[in-house]
Amino acid sequence: MRRMAVTAALVLSLGTAAACGDDEPADNTSGAEAGAGAFPVTITHKLGTAKIDSAPKRIVALGEVDQDALLALGVTPVGMAELTGVQPDGLAPWSAPRLTGEKPKLLKAGEAGFNLEEIAALRPDLILAAGDFYIDKEYGKLSKLAPTVAYQTGPAEDAWQQITMQVAKAVGKSDEGGALVGRLDTSLAAVKTQHPELNGKGFAFTSMFPNGNIGVMKADGDTSVKLLKQFGMVLPEPLKKLPGEGFAAELSMEKISVLDVDVLLSHYNDDPATQKKIEGNKLFADLAVVKRGSYVALDLKSFWPLRTPTPLSVPYVIEQIVPKIAKAAAAKPA
Repeated sequence: MRRMAVTAALVLSLGTAAACGDDEPADNTSGAEAGAGAFPVTITHKLGTAKIDSAPKRIVALGEVDQDALLALGVTPVGMAELTGVQPDGLAPWSAPRLTGEKPKLLKAGEAGFNLEEIAALRPDLILAAGDFYIDKEYGKLSKLAPTVAYQTGPAEDAWQQITMQVAKAVGKSDEGGALVGRLDTSLAAVKTQHPELNGKGFAFTSMFPNGNIGVMKADGDTSVKLLKQFGMVLPEPLKKLPGEGFAAELSMEKISVLDVDVLLSHYNDDPATQKKIEGNKLFADLAVVKRGSYVALDLKSFWPLRTPTPLSVPYVIEQIVPKIAKAAAAKPA
């Protein structure tokens, strides 16, 4: 995987790791709950067209937003990506409660993407991959297995709202999808009222690497940036102008002054040694944002739903993470 692709995804590869055993695929037909009367459905996306003739019964979801949208709509996939490092079961705390029956096969993604044979063994009749960072490499082969839905704009660019509506259409639940997105957007809009201290505050959303370098989100079109902007926060112009292509720039510690913003959010991949190394560096410790307490060290449970918001993780962010960010935004110099 290209180094800058990993940086742009801010350790996206953490999210799709070890597979779950070699079990035979369950005869999971939860997808039959899809709205049968809505078919046939045609979805045109950036990589092609998916024609879905009838309500899908064996859906494989290869992106966190795709699978959480399915679960939020009451449809259980036969296969979905595993999220490692958050919970021992490979599920996210916001997704696990929705899986009360037959569990989906948890799928592995390596540097080249998902294992095609594992997916084929699930006998899918629909593959949802708008949130799959590897889909450019996989699409040609996946689309031969089943109708495959990819992104509209680009990897890690489509907003969770857009992917949710696309998933809803693919399973014949467009009305339910629209209502779901509407409810969540209302909750997000309420954050501005509940936490006025966030309005207009410049943020830096970063991931700290063991070598001491720092990945920094710099694009308005990135999904995590879009979410933080919905809280009323802003991406500072100096960050937008950082060099390099893609959604992120990689900075050396000597360039860290650009991160002296209103609120600094930093993830360390749950690596105490890296966190100690960064926080102990005088250049970092002397930042005004750090000195006044407007710096938030994010564990994986806080980082991941900010990095990849979904219709199930958004309520978790509002309840569990926004208060921490708001406290940092309200901090005053000592």
